[in-house]
Amino acid sequence: MKSSNVMVRHVGFLLCVCLFFTVLQTFSPDAAERQGTGSKERQLYAVVVGVKSFKDPEIPGLTRADRDAEDFSTFCKERKELFSKAHLTLLLNEKATRANVASALRQDLKPAGKNDIVIVYLSGHGATDPAMPNEYYFVTYDAKLSNLFGTALLMNDPNLFKGVDSNNVFLITDACYSGGFSPGIEGATAKSADRFLATFHDTRGRIAMSSSRPDEKSYEKDVYGNSIFTHFLIKGLRGQARIGADDGTITAKDLYDYVYKNTRTASNGLQNPQLYFAKGAETETPVFLVPKFANSLNVKAQFFYEDEGEKINPLTDQSVLKSGQHLGVAFRVESDCYVYIFWWDSTGGVGRLFPNPQLTEGTGEVKAGQTYWLPSRGGERWYVLDDHPGTETVYFVATRSRNEKLENLYKSLTTTTAVPVQKARDKLVPGVTQNELAIAAKPSKPEQEKKKLTGEMARELSLMGFAEHTAPKGVQKVSFHNKERLFEEMENQIKISGAEAVYKVQFRHIPR
Repeated sequence: MKSSNVMVRHVGFLLCVCLFFTVLQTFSPDAAERQGTGSKERQLYAVVVGVKSFKDPEIPGLTRADRDAEDFSTFCKERKELFSKAHLTLLLNEKATRANVASALRQDLKPAGKNDIVIVYLSGHGATDPAMPNEYYFVTYDAKLSNLFGTALLMNDPNLFKGVDSNNVFLITDACYSGGFSPGIEGATAKSADRFLATFHDTRGRIAMSSSRPDEKSYEKDVYGNSIFTHFLIKGLRGQARIGADDGTITAKDLYDYVYKNTRTASNGLQNPQLYFAKGAETETPVFLVPKFANSLNVKAQFFYEDEGEKINPLTDQSVLKSGQHLGVAFRVESDCYVYIFWWDSTGGVGRLFPNPQLTEGTGEVKAGQTYWLPSRGGERWYVLDDHPGTETVYFVATRSRNEKLENLYKSLTTTTAVPVQKARDKLVPGVTQNELAIAAKPSKPEQEKKKLTGEMARELSLMGFAEHTAPKGVQKVSFHNKERLFEEMENQIKISGAEAVYKVQFRHIPR
């Protein structure tokens, strides 16, 4: 089963861990005892499990269960400074044995206090024995399909989660592959799901989110590098699910509304995430923290190009430019921040317009009130379109703090690997100079590695939210002979409410 440009993922695990909350209900303190929402008062406890391959050859392998889990864990690690302390447990593939997962759920979560946030993220297979439909199992790496009771993790073990006192527990399940188990096992799982989900309606402070409905499949898109669900889950938790000046928390409802809408859209309506909770708990249970900012970060940015009559025009998504035409950009920020401008060209290559050591100094840190002109203000320099027509995309990234991950990805992309000079000399024509030899001795990275790094950069940009953007009406009719006049009169404002955002311009590049 496939939809356009979307791959199917497994539905078997979708609800295998429902009894996680059935057990927790016995030990769940009253939600009314929760304290304040300040980050200094909260610690994060996260157990993240992803199983892609299994020891038992009868258990079908998955596609990205381990990658999704690893990326979710990395995200939690990147955001650990928002909490007074973070305790993260990651179990992938052969590490995700029955003993290790059970220990993590029982022991690693036990110290969590009432006000702390507890997250359990599980990606992998789940199964129900058709003969015992009340028994749900998480299929661990060392499980045997012929003996789930003796080898897999029984999720409705009454002692498995004993002692978890947090009032803010969030269970996330992402299914990972379709058609893996026999119809009997898959059918039993789906048919029994609704009956057990009813237990969440009586468990305050315990929230579960699944990647789809019990009778639906889950999907992937290569462009995200993750399942559709996990992509928007991480993006939402980064701040897109809760934008603006607030108390610094994302509630279950905040996150679900964002993930549901975007997952449904990206899957063409085929996948609908579900949220399970006690009445009222979805609006009061915090599931993560986000940076708090008193005011939005406002940026005035204008991309422009020079037409054949040497007039300056705003560059928009509707623009059509020819090879050889000139482009530029100007921007000004209201507060000190960091700016990165990347160009995805028509051949799939990536370049960084800002910061660029050949044109500008610094690490991307820009100062409030200063206008930046790229590549130059006076017009002696322009960016010039090459002879490779296609779609050109420019990303303007503004962040309140330095994005070292993005910087390191670009550095890795542009770093070359030197080879021994002697081997390089054998490939050179006689009479080559030593300087030319030095250049020839540094070939670019293999195309496969470049493609991978380019994909990682695109994924990082995609995980950022798109900035709120306002532009004047009828911009295509506006043109000037002077760049400064265009910049000053165009009301092109980018508003960044959270920690980071992207403004994208995509235009057509045609032959001369």
